[in-house]
Amino acid sequence: MHPDTMRLIDRWVGIPLCFFASFWPWNKYRENSSVPFKTGTPPPSDIIVFIGIAEIGALVVAYPAIEEARKQFPKSRICFITAAAGVQTLELMGFEEEDILLLETDSIKNLLQGLLKIRTHFKEERVSAVVLEPFARFSTLLSAWIGASQRIGCYRFLNEGVYLGNLLTHRLVYNSHLHASQTYFAMTKALNDQGSTEPLLKETIAPQIRNRLKISIPEKEQQALWTRLQSKCPGKKFIKIILINANTSDIIPLRKWPLENFVELGKQLLENSKITVVLTGGPDEQDACAELAKKINSERVINFAGKTSFKELITLYSISDLLITNDSGPVHFASTTEIPIVALFGPETPKIFGPMSPKAKVISLELACSPCISVFNQKKSSCRDNQCMKQISVQMVVKETQKILRK
Repeated sequence: MHPDTMRLIDRWVGIPLCFFASFWPWNKYRENSSVPFKTGTPPPSDIIVFIGIAEIGALVVAYPAIEEARKQFPKSRICFITAAAGVQTLELMGFEEEDILLLETDSIKNLLQGLLKIRTHFKEERVSAVVLEPFARFSTLLSAWIGASQRIGCYRFLNEGVYLGNLLTHRLVYNSHLHASQTYFAMTKALNDQGSTEPLLKETIAPQIRNRLKISIPEKEQQALWTRLQSKCPGKKFIKIILINANTSDIIPLRKWPLENFVELGKQLLENSKITVVLTGGPDEQDACAELAKKINSERVINFAGKTSFKELITLYSISDLLITNDSGPVHFASTTEIPIVALFGPETPKIFGPMSPKAKVISLELACSPCISVFNQKKSSCRDNQCMKQISVQMVVKETQKILRK
């Protein structure tokens, strides 16, 4: 389903559903249930469910919050509701298959079937839900649909717009000065609070960079990927590998740096004979990367888009010297390794969703019109001319690249 279709459904179907659902006694069944707590512990619940469907990179950012839930409530089962693209990510985060519940969003029919299946899965269970997507009506409604007695998420209070009804039992102020990892962490901490209409969370939340997800790849798997790369350029020695992710998801196409800039960047990087450029991306980005490789026109360019599993992509980060990327999922995936990152930001602020790696360098011009997308406008802008990205010059990126490679 196209992201714009999902936005329309979330707005025009979500608003009336949130209004009418607010009158339904969602907690009545849970409060009157004779089903005892399996753990014998006080709330939050026997099951804590995190809900994050739209952006897969956000799953990695939520890792400190998930670990906090595991620490605070060791007897509770931790589950995650997400889209199919998030499965491999969650598996590397320690989730078992039975704790990952999928919603297929490619069609209305599959979506409705998934909702019925998930509803059945949590029947007669005591559940708390953490809605990771601020002001997403679908995810908020889903927290009530699964029968969660505690529903934690960001709430508008006296702000205009972003109507969610009265579905949330624990309402956090959305703080645009906090990184998303801190917001998610605050949501988990709110599980300890009694439900009320008082704005939460009245605690200081420290930066979560030290607590970010770190993935260590065995030497054997690194060597296997080295072998695969070398098979693409037989007879050539890899001294420095620079990864380029020139793609972004369809959710926010404004985040793309111009393709011709990536072409020029690749050509300038390859003036150094020690450098090999590897293009990364998903299966649906193979053709675009093939076109980019053709325009760069060098034997030292490898199109690896769509040729790795998620774990193999992490392995590729582990054996490479630098990643240059648009603001998209790879910013967060690469932050799980020690690879240096140059991340290009424009329509969205890195203060909220910037890379968590201490080895990341963000290039952002901070134009007066930027950021123009946020959770308050469903991450959709009226802009048709993303000067915030176009004005990032190739030379700016080359300069930062040279600084990193000299270290």
